[in-house]
Amino acid sequence: MKKLFLSLVVLAILNACTTKETKNADAAATATTQDPQTGTFTSLDEKSAKVKELLEAYAKNDTMVGHNLYVDTVQVLDLHANNQEGPNDATKVNPGGRSGHLLGDTFVHTLNTSITVTTGPNAIKTFVFADGEIITGYWGTLVGIGRYTKARNTVPLHLLIYWKGDKIVKMYRMWDPAPLKAEIAASQKK
Repeated sequence: MKKLFLSLVVLAILNACTTKETKNADAAATATTQDPQTGTFTSLDEKSAKVKELLEAYAKNDTMVGHNLYVDTVQVLDLHANNQEGPNDATKVNPGGRSGHLLGDTFVHTLNTSITVTTGPNAIKTFVFADGEIITGYWGTLVGIGRYTKARNTVPLHLLIYWKGDKIVKMYRMWDPAPLKAEIAASQKK
């Protein structure tokens, strides 16, 4: 009798474990069909490494990495105050594609010296979505010393970088423009 009871308990436990795994697998399959934005993420991939290289080159005012990664028609959208174009808060695409974007990036160096960007662990992640879209996210800070104010300018920076193959086709940037505006104002006084 004890052996029969023990066998039934073991069988019930095995069934419960199997049922739970099936439920989890079914839930994951349902989530994928209901939410195309589900997927995986990593920081140890080639695209995350390329973004780290891009940021470090930017800090050195080196545009060659960007020139090689951005498509000619890259769309850059800056998500900051008063940069929306309509009632639905659609963000304006910066003009000029790759050349306009790289020119704007070099302008930051005319306003600041000793620019650094944080690229430590957890700063860069690449997301591969169930629908095939690949986006690399960056969460960090840009720090520079103002050429005109001599202030230490710390700018929180968030990027969403959209890939097609090995090229960057779109980028959303969220950052605080106040330190750059202060440097521009100070440059006009001298």
